[in-house]
Formats: sequence, structure tokens, C-alpha cells
Amino acid sequence: MIDRILKALKNNNVSIYRLRDTVTESTEVFFVKKKLDTRRIANTETVSVTVYKEFEKDGVKYLGDANFSVEPSMSEEMIDSKVKKAFMSAGFVTNKAYALADKVVSDTIHVKSSLSEMTSEGALEKMVEALYRNDTDDNTFINSAEFFLTKRTVRIVTSKGVDVSWVKFGIGGEYVCQCKTPEDVETYADFDYDDLECEQLAEKVKETLAMTRDRSIAKANPVNGKCDIVLPNQYAREVLNYYIDQTDAFYNFAGYFENKIGDLVQGKDEISGDRITLDLLPDEPFSPDGIKMEELPGIENGVLKNYQGALRFCRYLNVPAVGGYDKYRIASGTMSFEDMKKQKGLYIVNFSDFQMDSVVGCFRGEIRLAYYNDGTKIVPVTGGSVNGSIHEVQSSLRLSSERQETTSISGPKAIFLKDVSVAGC
Repeated sequence: MIDRILKALKNNNVSIYRLRDTVTESTEVFFVKKKLDTRRIANTETVSVTVYKEFEKDGVKYLGDANFSVEPSMSEEMIDSKVKKAFMSAGFVTNKAYALADKVVSDTIHVKSSLSEMTSEGALEKMVEALYRNDTDDNTFINSAEFFLTKRTVRIVTSKGVDVSWVKFGIGGEYVCQCKTPEDVETYADFDYDDLECEQLAEKVKETLAMTRDRSIAKANPVNGKCDIVLPNQYAREVLNYYIDQTDAFYNFAGYFENKIGDLVQGKDEISGDRITLDLLPDEPFSPDGIKMEELPGIENGVLKNYQGALRFCRYLNVPAVGGYDKYRIASGTMSFEDMKKQKGLYIVNFSDFQMDSVVGCFRGEIRLAYYNDGTKIVPVTGGSVNGSIHEVQSSLRLSSERQETTSISGPKAIFLKDVSVAGC
């Protein structure tokens, strides 16, 4: 398909471009309870195309761009039409001119993982076993599940001479746990791994089954006011995303943050909790612009060490163009997960909705299930909401010594936050 697109670009005098060809081979299996219901194999290919147009306006040089995608079924006439429309649109985009990524050519890189060393059948068999390992109760069980094992072959070609490619495997899916009595409730969960994380999946399912069972007997949340809270798994990831956003070149260029290299990004107060040390990890060998991705320090003991992000914003900030990172590693803390749960307050395991707004530093969520420790006993509770500010809690933030591994983070399994506003029932 790339040759067809290059021909259309040439025919329309488009001399600056970027192509990203992605071929996805997926094996998908669907279960109803423990019975295999459907198995499907799918192969798709899509080429994402960016065309650029250089122009000058009022003495200022610009490099406009526009994007479109191409599927194998498209005719040459359709591709030609898309190129014409995109090139015209690029002429209205007033991005100040900047230098694109330099030439780099590479043989196909095969990203190493345990998934790449197995057959799809073997990998799925192990993950299915892990999913159902702790599903042993007739009253609380997994009522449906889906697995998606993917092999992605990516190639990037640009007018500047970039021609790189790689192959990467991944496995993800989702499942729903159900408890029938005393109240019929369901809990949705998903997972996404770069490796065969059987033990992590088995533990995640065990936790989901427990929270589903406890949700059916939970009482109204009695907490109103300030309270210490524990956030595990995906909720810990959401809050910690605030720190990777601190390294993002776009946020800094747009003025949302004013952090300079060497600044403390964990607040200006004395830190009594754990200091954040965050490394930027490449989830792909090359960025979408064709920049070679390397592991880099992002934050060290709360201090900003590097910017990362889209090429354009790195150029505008006049910092090294290292690419945009979607995966990171955060060093563990010294407080165990079990000790966190023993503290007086709320250990919140499930929100009906949870959001972290990095720009204003606020996090909020509606509690579906939590465990309230009043100092003498621990009971499951439901209802109410959390509304907190990272600026108020980051100096005393504690990170668990236990860890979690997903496609986006290698980091603490949970975080402990002091004096967060909780509105109960």
C-alpha cells in the first residue's frame, strides 16, 4: 500500500510527508462463564498519512499538516482524492515551521517478550488458566470474558529518509464478575500486558471476585470530611499520570505547567512521604515521527530531568527531540500494601468513575466499593465521592513496596494519600 500512496503524493506534488503502516494480526477468544463461545482470527492493515505544506504569511514561515488514513480496499482515485484534500487543508494550519526528524534506516526490530516466543494457542491457554484459577465459587463467578492476542507490524516512512519497522506482541482483554446474592451485582475489569503476566492476572481476578462479593453486602459510606485513602491498581496509575504529564513538552509549551529542567515538580513543601523517581520507557522502538526511543530519566527524587513528547513541541522548546512516551517506571516506596490497608480510613477498590485532571491537579471519583477502617473494624461500604488535589497531598504521598506491571506502567501497586475530602452518604 505504501507504494500506491507514494505515487499519489508524487502526482500531487506533495514533497513532505510521513507514513505509518500498521498490520495487525489478532486472535480473539470469547467465553461465557468457563465455556469457549467464539474464536476469531482477524488481520487488518491501515496506513496513517500526514502531509505537510510549507508556506509563509506576514513574514512568518509555517509548516502546516493534515492527516488521513488509507485502507487496502481503497482505489487509487480515492487515495488521490484524500491526498488533494489533505494537502489543501494543510495550507490553513499555522504551525510555526520546525525541523522534522532526520534520516534513519533500520532493519525490522523484533521486540522481545515472552509472548513472541510462544504460539498464540500456548499463550492464550496459559492466560485463560490464570483468569479462571480463582473462579471457584458458584455464587460469585466470572460470567463472561474476552481475550485479544495481537501481533503488530509497524513501518514508518518519511520524506526525510526515515524507514524503520518493528514487530511487537501484546495481550489484553476484559471480563465481568457477578455475585448473585444477597444482591445481584456485576463488576467490569480489563487488562493489558506486553508479556505473559499470568500471576498478575490471576491476582487481579481474585481481587475483582472479592470486591464483587463484598459489593453485594456493602453498607452506605459513613465518611464525611477529610479522610486518609488508599488507591490501588488503575486508580494509582491515574494519579501517578500527573507526574508523567509534568514531563510532557506540550503541557509546558502551552503554559499549563511552568517547570524547567532541574525544578522540583513534587510541590514546594518539604516532602515527608516518598519522593517520585520516574523513568521514561519506550513502548515502541521509534516514535511516530521516526525518532529512536531510548530509556530516559524523567523525574529523579521529585526533580524534573527531561522533557518528552511530540517532535513539534520539543523543537519549539528547543530541547532534545526524544519522542513521546506512553510507558513509565516509578520506583517503589517503603510502605507495604498491607500496612496501607491497615490504616484508619478508606481503601477504595472500585469507582463508578474516576478522573485525574493534570492541568488543575484535581482527582475525583464516585465510590462504588471501599473498605472503611474505623480503627477497630473493617467493613465494605458504597456510595459517596472523593475529591482531592494532588498539590495538597503530594508532599506526604506514600508508594507501596509491591508493584504492578501493565503496558503503561511498571510501578507501585497502590498509593496512600492523607486528608482527602470524602463526601459520604
